[in-house]
Amino acid sequence: MAAGKARRSRRADGRWGRWLTRVVIAGGLICGLAMTIMALREQAEPDPPPPRPTTVAPPPTATEAPTLEPTVPPLEIAAVEYPTALPTDPPRVIEPVDWVQPTADPQLVAQALSQPVDGGSGTLRRNPSPLTILPARSRSEVITYAVQPNDTLQSIAERFGLQQSTIIWSNDRFYVNAMRIGLELNILPVDGVYHRVDEPQPIRSIAEMYEVDPYAIIDSEFNNLYGVTPDVILPEGLFVVVPGGTGSTEPIYWDPGIVMTSGESEVRGSGVVAGTQRALFALGDPGSCGEQIVSGGSAPVNPPIYRNYRITQDYSWTHGGIDLAVPEGTPVFAAGGGTVIFKGWSTWGYGYTVVIAHGGTLSIYGHLNGAFVGCGEVVTPGQNIAVTGNSGRSSGPHLHFEIRGAAGVPVNPWSYQSF
Repeated sequence: MAAGKARRSRRADGRWGRWLTRVVIAGGLICGLAMTIMALREQAEPDPPPPRPTTVAPPPTATEAPTLEPTVPPLEIAAVEYPTALPTDPPRVIEPVDWVQPTADPQLVAQALSQPVDGGSGTLRRNPSPLTILPARSRSEVITYAVQPNDTLQSIAERFGLQQSTIIWSNDRFYVNAMRIGLELNILPVDGVYHRVDEPQPIRSIAEMYEVDPYAIIDSEFNNLYGVTPDVILPEGLFVVVPGGTGSTEPIYWDPGIVMTSGESEVRGSGVVAGTQRALFALGDPGSCGEQIVSGGSAPVNPPIYRNYRITQDYSWTHGGIDLAVPEGTPVFAAGGGTVIFKGWSTWGYGYTVVIAHGGTLSIYGHLNGAFVGCGEVVTPGQNIAVTGNSGRSSGPHLHFEIRGAAGVPVNPWSYQSF
């Protein structure tokens, strides 16, 4: 019985195995057929079109952003009143300072500009002359300057940026008024006075003499007197720069000694004739004519030189006449009618000089090269009396022309004529 059950069980297992095999085979055939059909479709159908680009919408603008309601009420800040302008001190006024302007030496500039040009390459090119042009610097010491040809008091003062009076107050007045080539002059670094202590003298006394504060002398970098007091006595022989000081402004002129006299009137015929006028000028000088009778006088209103002259130094208290620069040998004419009372060499520095008495005035012609008139000769207005030169204390060819009153004091020539 048991053997029968075993046989029936084996038969049943064989049937299930056969059915399972059939199912697997059928499933494989179906899958293969399906795959074949799908491959054929893919070959027959065209490729699908590429996908269309998608448009991205712009982000919402600020106006589109949702508005959030504040959850905390805003703070209320009290208004603060600010001043329209902060208080300031009054503006400080800065006094102008006389700076030394940077300047180039005109000779160096002219030399550089005078170099030849090279046009070989078709363009004009100046051959360079390398140099460094240094600006002028302020000085801190007194220097000496030798008078050069054609120098005048005015030109020297302008050269060093000083006033003419400073040149005079720093040197001997006699020599400055009648300069000659080679004369050495003291040149201060600032306007003022160059004082020589002739005997022991306190600083306060020197300051009073030149009308400055004592500390203008003490604090000056030119004197090396820092730390002293106004009562300190300076030794004899010491030179002191007095910045801003004012020296004597008395006119500087040649005072040769002039004597002009008039005799008593006398009756001649039916009229009264004035007394004879006599003049004595610079007795003892080589060119003095001694006492002369003056006649034929007329006011000196005519020009001593007619044309082509240049005024290099005008009339002032430092210069009693007018300097007219002209070439040597230029004719000189009498400014008015009168009598020659001086003809020859002047010891004052005028060189060869002619002086004419016009009655109440005198005219002086200095630095001549020669004269065509003699002592006591009566000349007429406009008469050729001499020729110009460069004699005496002169730095270049010119005529020094003066007009003086009867007492011999210079008067401004511009009050008699125009130049």
